[in-house]
Amino acid sequence: MAKSQLRVGAVMSYINMALGSLIPMFYTPVMLNLLGQSEYGLFKLASTVTSYLGLISFGIGSAVVRYLVKYRAEGDKDGEERMFGLFNIIFLVLSAITLVVGVVIAFNVGLIYGQSLSNEQLFEMTILVLILTINTAICFSATPYTAVVTCHERFIFLQIINIITTVLTPIANLFVLFLGFKSIGMVASSFALTIVIRIVYIIYVKSSIGIKPRYKNMPTYLVKELLIFSFWIFVSNVVNQLYNATDTVIIGAVPALATVGVAIYNVGATFTNMMQSFTTGINSVLTPKINTMVFTGSSNAELTDMVIRFGRLQAYIVALVCSGFIAFGQQFIKLWAGSDYSEAYWVCLATMIPICIPLVQSVALNIIVAQNRHRFRSLVYLGIAIVNVIGTILCVNQFGIIGAAVVSGVAYIIGPGLILNWYYWKKIGLEIPRFWKEIVKLFIIPTIIAAVTIFILNFVTLDKWITLLIGIIIYTLVFAIVNWFIVMNDYEKDIFRGPVLKIVRKFRRKKA
Repeated sequence: MAKSQLRVGAVMSYINMALGSLIPMFYTPVMLNLLGQSEYGLFKLASTVTSYLGLISFGIGSAVVRYLVKYRAEGDKDGEERMFGLFNIIFLVLSAITLVVGVVIAFNVGLIYGQSLSNEQLFEMTILVLILTINTAICFSATPYTAVVTCHERFIFLQIINIITTVLTPIANLFVLFLGFKSIGMVASSFALTIVIRIVYIIYVKSSIGIKPRYKNMPTYLVKELLIFSFWIFVSNVVNQLYNATDTVIIGAVPALATVGVAIYNVGATFTNMMQSFTTGINSVLTPKINTMVFTGSSNAELTDMVIRFGRLQAYIVALVCSGFIAFGQQFIKLWAGSDYSEAYWVCLATMIPICIPLVQSVALNIIVAQNRHRFRSLVYLGIAIVNVIGTILCVNQFGIIGAAVVSGVAYIIGPGLILNWYYWKKIGLEIPRFWKEIVKLFIIPTIIAAVTIFILNFVTLDKWITLLIGIIIYTLVFAIVNWFIVMNDYEKDIFRGPVLKIVRKFRRKKA
């Protein structure tokens, strides 16, 4: 049953990932049209400011499953329920802290945005932050219940809830927008959906899993251990928040940019985030294999072979998406979001191209995590996050949102591009020069195809969805054919040939 849950849950997770990438392609243009550029910017600004409240969890959320699994593996149901009770108390306290901090932020947004937002916008942002704060607090309070479901490997239920959330959220948002409720209606609908989902989790844990929290004799002695275990996770969360959210917060405080600048910047960032999501599947599948290789003492050459093998697979995806966006991005954004968002193309390029480096090297991260040598990476990312914040503050007034994006891109080149590659090579022992010799050549053909496409587009206008779609399909086919006959090795070809041959054999058996 556990294997079935894992297998079906894995398939459903990919379905959810696909939906999460495809739905915004249709939902976002409608939402932008209904909200308007300024209102969308205000919504994203309030969401980003409130997202800092997530740091109040101190990374403990990542430790819940670990400790609950320990008691379950030992067959100690009483211990699991007492640990469940302890986590419930911890997250209720964190929820209370979140409410207090969020209310303080909500009633003081004028201190930061008083010069860039009107009084009406400041009032609306206060309401948005208050609703989002309550939403965050409720999510915190339900964290232990979500962890129990994961701990008991109920992956099918988890993914059903995730898929329902992925689908219903945009539907609910569009419904309230059509009723004329704007951004406040959007956060209110998300808040209502959060309450329903959390109630479903609580009912499922009590009725189906049969676990309930116990508050007597809770293992409070583990609190110190929890905090120590969660520290580097907390550092990683701080880094992610500084890097992913701070640009929006800073842009919103600049009077010349304010909500319009936030709106355009976030549209550009959408495509970079989508490219990242396309490359996450391989990592989750490889984690057990890489841990096994590390624990069984595989040589650095063998680990390098693994990084190269799967780095090449990642590179095909990254090269297609990145080069395709370089070629068609301007036309796509004009049709998708409107000509008012044209600067989003340059914002996206400034962040998308540098992020290709860690994406094709993501297997190396799995290796250092398996070796428990990832602290250096956390410190590097903390450093580039601080550099990004300082650089953005210095550049955004003079160079606008494109300046903010360029600073983020440069920070990625310095951190993952230079410093971490030195670390992988000199400290971990991976053969990084051999890795890049294999990877760089995979980007030569996409660069040529993109350059030729841009030249052709000087004479061909793709101002309709049908012509743009035809152009993208032709580009993808050319990319695939050229790589198949010139670049791909037998291992990479077999990944595609294998399933096709199986289908053909099954068809022949049925025919026979």
